[in-house]
Amino acid sequence: MAVANNPQIKYYPVKNGDMSLITLEDKTTILVDCNIKNASKDENDKSAYDVKKDLLDSIQYRNGNPYIDVFILTHGDQDHCLGFKDNFYQGNPKKYSKEDKENGLIIMDAMWFSPMIAEQYTNDNEDAYQQEAERRLALHLKEDDDKDLPGNRIRIIGYDGDKKYAELDYLRTKPGEIVTKFNHVEQTTFSVFIHAPFKIHLDSPEKDKNSASIVFQARFKEYSWSTDFSCLAMFGGDSDHTTWEQILERTKRFKNDITHKALDWDLFEAPHHCSWTFFNDTSEEEPKATSLEALDYARQGAYIIASSKKIINDDDNPPHYDAKKEYLKKIESKEKFLNTAIEPKESEPKPIIFDITSNGPARKTNQSTSGALTSSGGSGAASTIISQG
Repeated sequence: MAVANNPQIKYYPVKNGDMSLITLEDKTTILVDCNIKNASKDENDKSAYDVKKDLLDSIQYRNGNPYIDVFILTHGDQDHCLGFKDNFYQGNPKKYSKEDKENGLIIMDAMWFSPMIAEQYTNDNEDAYQQEAERRLALHLKEDDDKDLPGNRIRIIGYDGDKKYAELDYLRTKPGEIVTKFNHVEQTTFSVFIHAPFKIHLDSPEKDKNSASIVFQARFKEYSWSTDFSCLAMFGGDSDHTTWEQILERTKRFKNDITHKALDWDLFEAPHHCSWTFFNDTSEEEPKATSLEALDYARQGAYIIASSKKIINDDDNPPHYDAKKEYLKKIESKEKFLNTAIEPKESEPKPIIFDITSNGPARKTNQSTSGALTSSGGSGAASTIISQG
């Protein structure tokens, strides 16, 4: 099992989809979305990376059983939860069986659940995630003795429209709050700043699932007493320009952009697979000033990662060619824009991996998931903001 000594972020090549793995120095693993296709298991097809095998090779085992510490589903679209039902264990962790292990089912010690996922049912994988979350929440509602066992743990992100879990507010984290405990372990050099979803999305008549994505900033420090961050990484699911307008307004209103550097970033995963919706509703409309301002918080040496199929000059959206052009204006060079579908080469894509060093995120470039680091690409502990708009 290959696990980096440094913290690490791995962006999997899943074409128009999302799946990222954060691994901390103590080997805590945080999976953000999943996109696991059976086709990726075909050893003869190098264009479809076997993300399940890589995941099993990258996580920890307890009594021989694979587990991740935290699973975060940003929202319930199929391209963010594909394969969940068949690859992750759902149910009482005490009943995890030899057959479950043989089938490669991964235990989720803790889940992060946005009740807004339940607002719109769209697919079996989303429903399976929701049902598992509700099973865990029910343990808390009836104060079951097993509610805090690994495999039963859960954190509520944001709000629920019908206030079904109002009495479980002790499990809830709201926008503007910082999480430092993951799978019941307090971290001193890693935290997450929650940006969205907002209560306002519950009142929207459309209740758009993309705009209600969980958006967060992953924050790494070299030492517990450090006053700056060695890496800040933004994850936003399919969040659109309306969400980012709210993020900027609220973050600045509460001065979290200054006090907590909550808008800064070294790594920015382009929302909705490099769609134009981050910038505006249609490509005929100019980019929103707030979306452009969000990108102005890039720190020195920052990267943008497009988790999408290959971006070409056509009418597709996502990914959108003009969206890529807008992103390129905000970073130092075209080499700082990475498209998961073509790294390191289109015929055989592999995960884009960053080790989090004291000098910032350092990309691995030897076309393997466990190779040597480059010496470039980090923002450094003394990084400065290029612009705040």
